[in-house]
Amino acid sequence: MLPEILCRIRERVSDPAAKSSQFPARPNVPPYAPPMITMDNDDGIPYAAIGGPTAELLEQNAQALSQISANLSSLQIQENINLLCQTRDNIIRIMNEMNDSPEVMKQMPPLPVKMNEELANSILPLPPHQPQS
Repeated sequence: MLPEILCRIRERVSDPAAKSSQFPARPNVPPYAPPMITMDNDDGIPYAAIGGPTAELLEQNAQALSQISANLSSLQIQENINLLCQTRDNIIRIMNEMNDSPEVMKQMPPLPVKMNEELANSILPLPPHQPQS
């Protein structure tokens, strides 16, 4: 009897179909936590090295994200709506500028993450230059 039970246990362990996940699979959700993106200015490229309107937009975003963090710490959540809209709009402007300059895009590695505009627009008010869909 005991050898028969051990044999069944071994079959279950070696059969990948017998293994089940504790968590159900969810569509459009990675099975792992996305990496945290640090906002440490010391390990990045200085804005002056980037130059032009892109550097200004990146610096505005850094300031806005810093203010968002401060607002979250002081529980002033509502203050973040305009800052999040500004950050989203700046990212869209930067991406549009980069897409208009294909020679710049050829020099860059692919971006590690993409902005989910549909999600952002479902949460935040639409920018004034974008028609509602």
